[in-house]
Amino acid sequence: MAKPRKPGTVDDPALQAWISRQMDAAVNRLMRRGIVASVMVEAKPAWVLPGTLLIGKIRDRDRLVGFDWFICGDAPLSHIDSSLAATPREAARHFALQWHLDADRLGGAGADLAAKAGALYELVDQDVFWRQVAG
Repeated sequence: MAKPRKPGTVDDPALQAWISRQMDAAVNRLMRRGIVASVMVEAKPAWVLPGTLLIGKIRDRDRLVGFDWFICGDAPLSHIDSSLAATPREAARHFALQWHLDADRLGGAGADLAAKAGALYELVDQDVFWRQVAG
């Protein structure tokens, strides 16, 4: 008999499918943007808020040092070099700040981005979401 799976947990097939879709879409868009130059890349999720946000790592297979953090899901796809953040939480903090600055430059047109930045920053401040999460 199959063990029941709790929705929203790592072994939830729906969550795994969502993670897979987010990863595929983000990797394809980052490749089109030229963030990675090779068709052979390594990418993996580092932190997930189920069904909402995913922070991942991506690098060219021949890149010997470092990687890029990226965020996707219900957020603008953004990326930074790993030298700017050691953990997913630090990366999220950086993305929130980056979005706030971008929203300020956009003025009234950046209201949605400012709201997402504020929500992400509030999330970063809540320890419960970041327990046992390493880079």
